[in-house]
Amino acid sequence: MSTTFKPFGMKPVYHPSGLDRSVPFVGTNSFNAGTTFTAPYSLSSGQSFYQYQPVGVTASGQLAIAATSAATSPVYGVFDGVEYTTSEGRRTLGKNASKLTLDAATQIVFWIFQDPALVYEAQVEGSATTAAIGSQYNFSATSGYTTADGYVIGTGGAGFSTTALAATEVGTGVQGQVRVVGLGREVAFPTGELNAWGDAYTIVQVQIANNSFVAPKTSI
Repeated sequence: MSTTFKPFGMKPVYHPSGLDRSVPFVGTNSFNAGTTFTAPYSLSSGQSFYQYQPVGVTASGQLAIAATSAATSPVYGVFDGVEYTTSEGRRTLGKNASKLTLDAATQIVFWIFQDPALVYEAQVEGSATTAAIGSQYNFSATSGYTTADGYVIGTGGAGFSTTALAATEVGTGVQGQVRVVGLGREVAFPTGELNAWGDAYTIVQVQIANNSFVAPKTSI
């Protein structure tokens, strides 16, 4: 049972076609803006990109952290990594990067899961039952679990998103950021039991419902 709230962002798990498009650098597509590959992003001071973080694109074509609510802007995809050249001229590949790091870098290329059909797993900041299938959620607005939040392991280690889904689904006929399509197959933390419907913090399978590439469909 998922009795502990420990969200991990939007982790890709499978593609409905049966093709393994959830594998890093197989299912991802490169993202860059402009001809110089410099500053193709929009981050506020202190912000970072983390693996499995939902991302959006600004009106000027820059990669940004995804909005919490569908009422604000659509979701472009899910961040999986970035490559760039450091100020010392070294080409670097990482699963996370801060604004401070990127501001000092050049030749930046992001790698994004952006296929609209991809299915992800994410943790709800509350309980979800089978009635959630077909319903939609926005992302959590709770500090520590928003689309902007994440953590880095050690010094210079990998960094992971802690984005969660909001505790409750949006209403019928309302547009949310993701749509529930099934139950997550994750093993629950810390019990080691299978995740189940009705758990305190249910892990669900979702697709991006408010997608930059396809027409949105509201919650049922």
